[in-house]
Amino acid sequence: MSGKKIDTMSDQEWEEALAAHLDWGRDWHGDLPADVFFGAWASLVREAKPLVVRVQLGQPQPAVTVPADSPLAVSGNRILLEDGRELVLEFVP
Repeated sequence: MSGKKIDTMSDQEWEEALAAHLDWGRDWHGDLPADVFFGAWASLVREAKPLVVRVQLGQPQPAVTVPADSPLAVSGNRILLEDGRELVLEFVP
């Protein structure tokens, strides 16, 4: 049953999967494997970090950059967000 989607399961397969999950939950003592714990922690910390955008004004045109490990990308005066949206910067004198 591993990897099947709910909408492609028969009623019997669904009942078996649900029963297996409930059995697993009864036996679970609450501990998480270290890789799961630290992976979730890193994800939360990453989300809590501010996103840094640097604008250098001492050039003929402003230069916009982000750190190499940033989830943002820069293209000209556009900052590309992870969800596909763009933040467009318009510089006026």
